[in-house]
Amino acid sequence: MKKLIIFDLDGVIIDSKENMRVSWNAVNKSLNLKISFKKYFDKIGMPFEDILKKLRINRMFFKKAKKIFRENSIKNFNLIKIYPETHEIISKLKKNPAYKLAVLTSKEKTRTIKILKRFNLKFHHVQCPIKGKKGKPDPYLLNNLLRKSKVKKSNCCYLGDTSIDLRFSKNSKINFIFCNYGYGKIKNKNIKTIKKLSQIFKFI
Repeated sequence: MKKLIIFDLDGVIIDSKENMRVSWNAVNKSLNLKISFKKYFDKIGMPFEDILKKLRINRMFFKKAKKIFRENSIKNFNLIKIYPETHEIISKLKKNPAYKLAVLTSKEKTRTIKILKRFNLKFHHVQCPIKGKKGKPDPYLLNNLLRKSKVKKSNCCYLGDTSIDLRFSKNSKINFIFCNYGYGKIKNKNIKTIKKLSQIFKFI
């Protein structure tokens, strides 16, 4: 049975913090929200609309906020960097017939595909939020991905960098690997942790 290795995108494969900062600041300025980037960034890991809900932003601004954020994110793709070793590690994993590789992210599909193409990264499956369905940390997206990949939960692991990703993995009942080079901090010595992507081979 093949193993499915699932990667979060932001904070695991790419460093998009500056891109998000510029995009959020544009939303803030346009809608006069006066909500700091730090408050936004503290919620990273959830779908964009869920973050807006957590920040108690009026729903009437959701559509415009999403449009402004998306446009500024695409305009400033040059601010997105790929983490060292990523191409090498992904390539090595893909050459091994024992593994299937997937990306599961809270970033909407259009930008996700553009980013993967920009960095020439190819995965067997790409799972993004589905309109009308719950995103991370709800297990719906993982279950949807498993239906497509035909891999059992016991043969899956998820690489994430935030407490949202940990909760998602627990809710989905799959193994979790914490990438502590990313955006979040998790104080739990019992969690499998890597300081760089190449250390993934210790746990798969």
